[in-house]
Amino acid sequence: GKSGAGKSTTINLICRFYEPDAGAIKIDGVDYREISLQDLRNQIGIVLQEPFLFNGTIADNIAYGKPGASFEEIVIASKAANAHNFVLGKADGYDSMVGEKGAKLSGGERQRVSIARAILHNPRILILDEATSSVDVETEKQIQEAIGRLIQGRTTFAIAHRLSTLRNASRLVVLEKGEIAEIGTHEELMEKKGHFFKLVETQTAINEIIGIGAGG
Repeated sequence: GKSGAGKSTTINLICRFYEPDAGAIKIDGVDYREISLQDLRNQIGIVLQEPFLFNGTIADNIAYGKPGASFEEIVIASKAANAHNFVLGKADGYDSMVGEKGAKLSGGERQRVSIARAILHNPRILILDEATSSVDVETEKQIQEAIGRLIQGRTTFAIAHRLSTLRNASRLVVLEKGEIAEIGTHEELMEKKGHFFKLVETQTAINEIIGIGAGG
């Protein structure tokens, strides 16, 4: 959906940062208000566009997903997130400090640390918020591979502004002014030529203009 359509609100409701005024959100048929907040949050993993990293080591930031994790578990998660090689390239490896809010890492490195943290956390529900924004093509490829491993066997909600990243989703939900406008697969919604089709057309046109501008 467009900016302000309700994407972030939907995610905030799923995470129970606030509760619905009407209706119910159910997980496996159970109203999530019947589940303790701690138990619910323990089952949810989040990979944000700007992941939060604290001023500690890379290992500590990954281990935040599972307090008490062994170094071997941290490395396994890091490899699955395509982070291991860049970590070994740092002077102090996994003991390298990331700086305040991860300032000593690039955007792609911060995202891969965040993905490694989510892999280690091993949640039943995963939320991805534009997890491949603002990175180069090769880094995006590595992140997409890592996400492909991360989403296996779990329910995943993905918010993306680049609609091509959602092509393989089992179901797309298009929001318009806080309401569901369309639901279907990528192919179904393209054939319908409704809200989603128009969003794709607009984005394609913008990408072509940007491409021409960059080439000139």
